[in-house]
Amino acid sequence: MKKPLTFRQIGFLQIILSGACFGALGFFGKKAYAVGILPGELLALRYSISALLTGMIIILTKPKTLILSRFELISSLALGIFGYALFSNMFFIALSGLSASLTVLLLYTYPVIVAVLAQFILGEKLGRMGFLSLIIVSIGLTGLVWGEWSVSEPRFLLFGIGSAFFYALYIMYSRKYLNSIPAMPSSFYVQLGAGIILSLIHFQTGARPLEILKTHAQLVISMAIICSLFAMTLFLAGLRRISSSEASILSTTEPLFGVLIAVLFLGEKLQLIQIVGGILILAGMLILSSKKNTL
Repeated sequence: MKKPLTFRQIGFLQIILSGACFGALGFFGKKAYAVGILPGELLALRYSISALLTGMIIILTKPKTLILSRFELISSLALGIFGYALFSNMFFIALSGLSASLTVLLLYTYPVIVAVLAQFILGEKLGRMGFLSLIIVSIGLTGLVWGEWSVSEPRFLLFGIGSAFFYALYIMYSRKYLNSIPAMPSSFYVQLGAGIILSLIHFQTGARPLEILKTHAQLVISMAIICSLFAMTLFLAGLRRISSSEASILSTTEPLFGVLIAVLFLGEKLQLIQIVGGILILAGMLILSSKKNTL
């Protein structure tokens, strides 16, 4: 008879499944850009629609969980605004001046930032096995996104690093302040904060979102469900079970799944260095899974 999964193993699984959902962003993004939807518009609709759907699910199932303390409510909305909205915007600004592979590589320096800062902010200890996993995963990630690295202006490097820094802060402060809140309500308020601020930035009138939804509703709603509702809820649920450092390392499965989805559905070809990089990421995950729980 098989033993049931432990609390920590469930957390690992949730973060990896979250990575698979986030990994589909590239697929949906390419489809959206091909039909003329701008990056900022796509982000605003993604978070707003997902927040609406998440809120409806909560109202139909556990409406009382929407009631948070003032501090919990403000923390969740602030993490949406200064976490997801800010890091997403910085990422796409960086993407406009850097090659895609370099932009992704800069973003995924956030596990290193989390590993270092979490020791001071959260008192977490990654340990030798954890640091070994981090090194192997970082090398694997470099191979996975290997390609043409170009920089049009140095300032775009700062935006790329900034996206990693603010995502790292989002992960750590979610672990610290949202740990006692159920995943669905916290995900709802985080996405609501991100959706509102991004809509104010990228939509001057209400006509443009309606225009996009009129012709491309299936694409945008599918992206909102898979890449936000599922992805963010699973991530926050997993973050309650494992440390922020472990979650950040496991979330490097996002580009791994992104590459696999591109190969399967967009016809992209894998290079040998990418295959080796993917194997190293998986090896790092196995090493991390053997690490003792430090929570």
